Amino acid sequence: MCGCRRDAGATKGPAVNVQYLTGSTRSWPLEELYEAGFRGIEVTPECLADPGRWLPASRALGMSIVAVNAMSLLRPYLTGSLTDNVTWRRRETVARLTDTLGAMTELGIPRLIVAPSRLAEIYQTPDEARQLLVAGLRTLADAGDREVLLVGAPFRLFWSSSATASVVDEVARPNVGAALDVGHALLADEQPDAAAAVLGARLRYVQVHDADIRPGRMRVDQHFVPGDGSLRREALMAALAGRQWTLNATAGDDPVGAARRALAWMGAG
Repeated sequence: MCGCRRDAGATKGPAVNVQYLTGSTRSWPLEELYEAGFRGIEVTPECLADPGRWLPASRALGMSIVAVNAMSLLRPYLTGSLTDNVTWRRRETVARLTDTLGAMTELGIPRLIVAPSRLAEIYQTPDEARQLLVAGLRTLADAGDREVLLVGAPFRLFWSSSATASVVDEVARPNVGAALDVGHALLADEQPDAAAAVLGARLRYVQVHDADIRPGRMRVDQHFVPGDGSLRREALMAALAGRQWTLNATAGDDPVGAARRALAWMGAG
């Protein structure tokens, strides 16, 4: 059982990644989102560089900071990878994530969301990439008491729920678990309720957006608003099952309207 602190991110109410929703790190409509029904926010490492833009307003509203989504730090060949076979680059990525964990501890943010590499590096087998991923996750887990949650991401190694579960089991740390991105699960031909069942007790957090998986359509990770793609409401609600969840949809033109529409479609508004 995880011994992590459940401080500022302990809310079980709906949360939202406002940077994804608005396409910006500035001028977040937090009051409108709170009035819509959201009680928490997910942020990115970039947001931690200047929390003054959003932290006072979120605290004034009583909106918890539920997680840091580190996907922007884990873009292979661009910003970093936990499975990079160039030692200094991999260590630099782990160091940046460790710094993020330190900032999270200061702010009371309980969860860090990470993902595996897109592909095994040149002259690197998938098994070698797995060994580096496991080692990196253990290093992050041992850096403090924050939860480190592995999420499957489109077209990367260890994408499926069963592969994610296997990696989490091999890491064998109480503060390492799994997150489920339901849009990513759809792109992997997994319904979110089935993926959640495979992840079982490892699953500690759910990210919600939609994807278009109709036959003949190109599969792209576009982070649709729930209800605008192929997501089935019943399968989604079964995957949530009382877990902390965050809306990770993109809707720059009308972010508050899109967020309200998502809650209404889910019956959570």
